Amino acid sequence: MIHHRRAVLISDLHLSESRPDLVRAFYAFLDDVASQHEALFILGDFFEYWVGDDATTSLHDDIAKRLHQLTETTAVYLMVGNRDFALGNDYAKRCNATLLPDPTPVQFGTQTWVLSHGDRLCTDDRGYQRYRAIIQSPAVLGTLRRLPLAWRLTLAERLRKASKDRNRTDAPRHFDVNQKAVKRTLKGTRHAGLIHGHTHMADWHRVSDDNEPERERLVMGDWDELGWYLQFEHDSKTLNRFSITQLTFGQD
Repeated sequence: MIHHRRAVLISDLHLSESRPDLVRAFYAFLDDVASQHEALFILGDFFEYWVGDDATTSLHDDIAKRLHQLTETTAVYLMVGNRDFALGNDYAKRCNATLLPDPTPVQFGTQTWVLSHGDRLCTDDRGYQRYRAIIQSPAVLGTLRRLPLAWRLTLAERLRKASKDRNRTDAPRHFDVNQKAVKRTLKGTRHAGLIHGHTHMADWHRVSDDNEPERERLVMGDWDELGWYLQFEHDSKTLNRFSITQLTFGQD
């Protein structure tokens, strides 16, 4: 099992060429925060979209170089999300990062936590779960990665447009996780709790279940006007936020 005493976790940065402010904030975060810890965990939706490891842009190349440099002092772990689920081992190797399955238990200090992007726990969104089961199946994902690049770019743009159109309807912008799904993930374990992103609802929650110890569910926020990171110092944990424009880290 992966074990670190001092680590930081981030999720849902949605990095792209259209948000240079987020890219600048991420680089500052690497220099000022991540480099001071043993490990950095990126729990999905690191990029706004991903059409394949063979389709990287200059931005993706630069980010890979910056993460590779970081690994001289800090271990880097990547988990894919619902936007960048096609990110694979080739890009992870370029970053000198370890690609994690979802979910993954990790020990911080003396406590073990389950890490997840979080979309798999939003089981009330049945349409999305059907789509996720198909699009992320090994057979379909392998086929998608072999499609011509132009086709993949068109498909990614259509999926982004569909997501934006859905957000303009009366449906909730983000489904929250299903509590039964959370309890199933933790049931029968001695883990301290669950850490995830995806919902963009940064908060701390208690998880209670019959005949099970009380756990915690820590939700990381997305990066937009504010950036968020979860910090572990042995068994102590802090959910921090900072201004993307002012870059004053450590405001919780």
